[in-house]
Amino acid sequence: MEEKEGNDGKISKFSSGLNIVMRLDELWKDTHKHSRAGLYNKWNLDLDRIWLELARDLKDKFETEETKFKAFDTKLEALGNISDKEPAGFKELTEIQIKNRDKYYKLMMEKQIFLARLENQLGKGTTFEEGDDDDFD
Repeated sequence: MEEKEGNDGKISKFSSGLNIVMRLDELWKDTHKHSRAGLYNKWNLDLDRIWLELARDLKDKFETEETKFKAFDTKLEALGNISDKEPAGFKELTEIQIKNRDKYYKLMMEKQIFLARLENQLGKGTTFEEGDDDDFD
């Protein structure tokens, strides 16, 4: 890929911004599909992939946001392994398992909201502010 010298060093002549937004759109679609199906592990992997797409643009805020992001996984791990499969045969979930699944679900929702807000802050989401560089006149 050809690069040209800019004020802050080298910058790519070509932008992958559209590709990033398209990948994010597909990942968000997957999060909705997996969360509705109760596939928590797949949902969590989708959110991790979204983090990877967004984290590259954080620059000086990376460590702060990474700490916040990792806190979700710490809380999720504390709840133990959540199976995406329904219990087989006559085995039913215990009351503790039901409560943990509910807590896990709510933490996953918080993780998703965190990433959606981060996406907006980075200018890749749905929030638009007057005077953005991406104005179409």
